[in-house]
Amino acid sequence: MAEFVLENRHFKVLEPGNVLVENDIVDFEAKLGFRLPPQLHSYYLHWNGGLPCPVEMPLSKSVWVRLHWKKGAEAARLGPATAFSGLHEINSTPAVDFLRTWNDFKDSLPNDVLCFGSDPGGSQFLIGIKDYNIGKIFFWESSYQANIGEGETPSYDNIAFVANSFTEFLLALREEPDKGGSLEDWVKRVYAD
Repeated sequence: MAEFVLENRHFKVLEPGNVLVENDIVDFEAKLGFRLPPQLHSYYLHWNGGLPCPVEMPLSKSVWVRLHWKKGAEAARLGPATAFSGLHEINSTPAVDFLRTWNDFKDSLPNDVLCFGSDPGGSQFLIGIKDYNIGKIFFWESSYQANIGEGETPSYDNIAFVANSFTEFLLALREEPDKGGSLEDWVKRVYAD
């Protein structure tokens, strides 16, 4: 387990992958066909994947984050927050390998985002890769995806906004909601604006 400090908050990284060097990331980016946003690139140089979470959080608890759905989005009925299982690993086993996961999902996603992590159900956390959205974090709900086989184009209809940057995303990670409580009440309490 590794630890880091971000804006005076202490984090631990559970189960990071094998250590990477700059050339590993450059090779990975060549396979992707574009560069990782800077904050994500930096994270991978220190911790290849893994699950970042606040140090004070018990290991028995899961990590959650708030979601901002577009008004009227069908996927919004899933709620205002979801669990975060961790980041995909570069040069890893097939089940969590970043490149393999990207190749599995890229045709189902808008072409201005990259999937970098997942929730327990296999839905993906995304990061913007174009000039106008670079580094912004989103959540893609897979059960509401476009039907590519029927000619539908991936859109943001099943994508929630999460954070303006990878750093903001990490700072928004929280301990799971209490069992049996309202998810909406938990979001209001934990993310009091």
